[in-house]
Formats: sequence, structure tokens, C-alpha cells
Amino acid sequence: MLIHGTPLQIPFSGGTETEPAFWYWHGASGRRYIHSVYSPDKCAPLPGAVFLAVRRFGTLRTVLGAGRFAGFWDINLATGDAAHWRDLGANEIHVHLLSRDAEEAQVIAADLKAALKDGTATPICEPGKLAA
Repeated sequence: MLIHGTPLQIPFSGGTETEPAFWYWHGASGRRYIHSVYSPDKCAPLPGAVFLAVRRFGTLRTVLGAGRFAGFWDINLATGDAAHWRDLGANEIHVHLLSRDAEEAQVIAADLKAALKDGTATPICEPGKLAA
């Protein structure tokens, strides 16, 4: 199954047109979530944040898995998660940081996992067009 998303196509420092710093993903609910894009080796520990492990090939992004980073006291597990996904082929970690609290983060992670499982997610816009 495949979850779909699109880049935020506004130039920000840290991103380029071919390697955007931000990416939108839709959950199974149809709700969209903005994610910051990191290399697995450069993704800072972000306790409790929602992440997608992504394989980038050219302009194609394929989500390999979704979840949440470990809590603050288990911070080393976040690095382990990144290494695990990199070993499975992920070359980007997309992180959603805008959850109000742990409960909302859990709901968002479940929504994204459901989209990945069901293949019901849809792109936000046509490739090459400005995302709203």
C-alpha cells in the first residue's frame, strides 16, 4: 500500500526545489500534516514527535513506516529508530512537530499509519503545483 504526499513548494533555507525542507502528508482521515524533512543521520532526537520513514528516489517518495519517537528519557531509542529505518532503505525522516500534546500526536500517528496500511491517502495537489 502507498501513502501519498507533496512538498511545500516555497523556498525556505535548508531546502531546495529538488530536496524540500517540508513535505505534506495526508492521513486516512483526509487531514494533512506538514513534516520537516531530515536525513536519518541528521535527525535530532525529537521526543514524542510523529515521524515517517521515507525512501526518496528522484522526486518519488515512498513511506516505509510511521510512528513516534521515544520519550525524553529514552532519547537513545530515537537514534536507534533512525538507524533501523535507514537500514531498511529510508533516506529521509519526515517529522511532524505540531501536535498540541501526546494524545494528539498518538492520533496523528495512527491516522498516518492507517493511510499507509489502507493505501487510502491522496496527494494534496498535482506535482509541480503550489500546495495550499
